[in-house]
Amino acid sequence: TMVGGKGRIANLCHRGIAKTTLMAEYLFLYIGLYGVIPGFGKIDLALYVSDSIENGVKNMRKNLEFRYEHSDFLQEYIPTIRFTDIRWEFTNQDNNSFVVRGFGAKTGVRGAKEMGKRPVLAVLDDLVSDEDARSATVISAVEDTVYKAVEYALHPKKSMVIWSGTPFNARDPLYKAVESGAWAVNVFPVCEKFPCTREDFRSSWPDRFTYEYVNEQYTRSIALGKLDTFNQELMLQIMSDE
Repeated sequence: TMVGGKGRIANLCHRGIAKTTLMAEYLFLYIGLYGVIPGFGKIDLALYVSDSIENGVKNMRKNLEFRYEHSDFLQEYIPTIRFTDIRWEFTNQDNNSFVVRGFGAKTGVRGAKEMGKRPVLAVLDDLVSDEDARSATVISAVEDTVYKAVEYALHPKKSMVIWSGTPFNARDPLYKAVESGAWAVNVFPVCEKFPCTREDFRSSWPDRFTYEYVNEQYTRSIALGKLDTFNQELMLQIMSDE
C-alpha cells in the first residue's frame, strides 16, 4: 500500500518460515550492497525494531556479522562495515554508506536521525515476546512505538514500513494491523488448509514443511489438547477463549 509515498506492509507468518532472515537480515545486506530497493529508491538510513535491544536487536547484529564474515562475496562488494550493538553501517565499493539503527519496541524510538536525515525504511520484527503478549501495558507501549514513535521518526513524504511476526492472541498489535485494512497484508500459514488429504496438501515451503511434518504436528496437538497452539503457530488462526 502506497499512500502519498508511504508504504505499509504487514507480514503474518508461521513459525520457522525464516521471515527475519529474509525481511531483515538479507534485506539489509542487499541494501548495503546496492543502496536501493527496486521500485522504491535510495536508502541511506533505516530502523530495525524488535522486542528488545538485548534479544532481537543484538541477535540481528550477530547474524549480520556471521553472514558477512563467512561470505567472500559480501566482503568484496561491501568492503567496510562498522558495527555496534545498536548501529550497523555498511559501505560498498562505490563508497556509499547505509546505516541501520536498532531499537527495542518497549523502549521506543528516539534520536533516529543521522547527518540531518530521517530514515526512510523501518523494519519491525517480532515486536512481542511470549511474556509480553499477556501484558496490556506492554501491548500499549508497542502500539505507541509503531504508530507514534516510528511513524513520526520516518521521512514525512517517502517511507516504507515492513512489519513481520507471528501472532500470540487477538490483542497482538500485528494481528490487529492485519485485520484493520490499513496495511498491505501478506499471510503465510504453513499450508493452505489442514486437515486435508495428501493430494490436497499445499505447503508454504514444500522442501521444509511436508505433509508428514504438518500431520505429525496436528496429531500431536490433538493428543495434548493443544489444537489452539497448532492453529496459532502454524495456521495463523487465533482462537478466542470462548
